[in-house]
Amino acid sequence: MPNPIIAPYARAAALVDRDGTLVRAKNVTADVQKTDVGVYRVTVGENIDTTSAACQATVAGGSGAIWGAEIHVRTDPSNNDHIVTVFTGRNGAPFDQPFHLAVL
Repeated sequence: MPNPIIAPYARAAALVDRDGTLVRAKNVTADVQKTDVGVYRVTVGENIDTTSAACQATVAGGSGAIWGAEIHVRTDPSNNDHIVTVFTGRNGAPFDQPFHLAVL
C-alpha cells in the first residue's frame, strides 16, 4: 500500500516511479499499469469522472527524471472514465519517467 499524499484540493493524486510503482497516492484505487515504454494507466475512485476533471501531470524531478523529459495526459471516456493515461518521453521518443499526477 502506498503512502498517502496530502493534497486537500485534488480529488485524486499520485506519485509514480519510472517502473510504474505507486509511491504515494490519494483516491487511486488500483496499482498503476505500465503498459509500454513511457505509458502508464492510473485508475482513480469511482466517484471521479476524469473526462470532466482537470488532469495535470509533471515529471517528478526528485526521483530520477532526465533532462529533455516530456509528459502528456489523456482521458478516454470510451475506455473508462476513471482512468488517466500518462505518457512520458525524452526528446520526442517514449521513455520511462517518474511523475506526479493531480486530478482536480
